[in-house]
Amino acid sequence: MTEPSVTHATIVLERVYEASPARVFQALADPQARARWGTPSKNVDLVYDKADFRVGGLDISRCGPRGSLIYRVETRYIDIEPEQRIVSTELVCEGWNRLSVSLVTVELQPVGTSTRLVLTDQIAAFGGKDMIAGSQAGFSAALDNLAEELRHQPVDA
Repeated sequence: MTEPSVTHATIVLERVYEASPARVFQALADPQARARWGTPSKNVDLVYDKADFRVGGLDISRCGPRGSLIYRVETRYIDIEPEQRIVSTELVCEGWNRLSVSLVTVELQPVGTSTRLVLTDQIAAFGGKDMIAGSQAGFSAALDNLAEELRHQPVDA
C-alpha cells in the first residue's frame, strides 16, 4: 500500500495598494468584502457559512465553480494585529478528502499613502502539486481583485 503523498511549498505574493493600511485591513476583515474580492474569477462562487474574524475565531466557507460549491475552507485566526498583520491556518477539503493545509500570513506595511501587502502561504498539499498551483493562482487573482475592491471603497479621510 502506498502512503499518501504530501508536497510542501512556500508561496510569497506582494502587492501595493493605493489605500491606507486601515482600508486594506478593513477589506481583509469584512466577510462581505472578502466574498466580493476573494474569488479568483467571475466563474467561481464563494459563500461564507460562518465568519468570526478575531483571534481564535473560525471562518467556514464554501467555494467552487459557479453553482457547484464543492470545496470547504476552514480558516482559523491565530494572530491579528489591526492594520499590520493577520496570521491564520487554512484547511481545504473536497467532501471528506483533505486537499491542503496552510499557515497564511498577511503583512501590511505603510508606504507613503499606500500599503504594501505581503502574503506568505506555507502549504502542505496532499496528493500532488496541483493544489499548490491552485492556491498560488487563487491567492494571486484574489489579491488583484482586492485592488478593484479598494478602488470602489470611499477614499481615506
